[in-house]
Amino acid sequence: MRLLAAAVLLAVAGSAWAQKDDPDYDRLRGRLNQLADDRTLGALAPAEVALAEQALANLAEFGGKRKLHDHYVFLAAQRVDIAWAAAQSVAQERKLQALDREHDQILIAASRRDAEQARLELERQRIQSLAQQEETDRLRAEADEARTQSEQTSKQAETAKKQAAQARKLADAQAREAELARKEAELLAASGIKPVASTAPAAKVAAPITLGDAAFAPGKAALQPAGSAQIAKIATAAAGKSVRIEAYANDGGNAKANLALSQQRAQAIRAALVAAGVPAKRITAVGAGAKAGTARGAAASFFER
Repeated sequence: MRLLAAAVLLAVAGSAWAQKDDPDYDRLRGRLNQLADDRTLGALAPAEVALAEQALANLAEFGGKRKLHDHYVFLAAQRVDIAWAAAQSVAQERKLQALDREHDQILIAASRRDAEQARLELERQRIQSLAQQEETDRLRAEADEARTQSEQTSKQAETAKKQAAQARKLADAQAREAELARKEAELLAASGIKPVASTAPAAKVAAPITLGDAAFAPGKAALQPAGSAQIAKIATAAAGKSVRIEAYANDGGNAKANLALSQQRAQAIRAALVAAGVPAKRITAVGAGAKAGTARGAAASFFER
């Protein structure tokens, strides 16, 4: 700035002659003033402007000498051109810097946008993964439930199969007992001997064994595990004896249905005893229906043969 001020002073000092007599000076002075007045370029190249001012001052001071005039005009023109070029170069550099900053801001914004899109995509994938996991858990639960139902169905089928087998054994035993009775009657008829009916009641020889509430499920005739556990005990006590099974239904409901249910329960116990080795002809099974105060279950009484 000091150099620029000195150049201005020199220009003012020598401007009296130049302004009147030198059109080259006026032309170059006008170009330099135009640069100084430019709002964009005027303050961008102070050093080059100062050198141009110095060149114009030299032209004003020494340009009156004809031999040196063209030389100083050339130097001043070069310095003015350099000042313009330097200012324009700085302006372009600043524009480039601004563009670079804008480009950087655009890249930063794009990077943030890409990061946000990536975050949203990760969140979408996480939600999708959770949904898939929930669907997998639901399908697994349905498969487990279906497997459980299948197992229960298989157990029920197995129970029904066992009950059918017991019923078949009971039917076979009853058929054999009926066949033996028929043959016995035929033999008696052929021999002419009449069977003697005993009028004396059989004497009990052991305490009754009861099957409690847990022997049968409500409304069912199939033995529960608690009832099946008593069968071996009854079979042991029945060794060499006759057995009377009296079964009951709950107190309540239709009397005919209760009687039928109690008979089915008595037959179920009889079939279980036959399967346990007790001869069928020594077992009497009676369904007593429902009795007031009597819970579902049965009682086994033992008599001398």
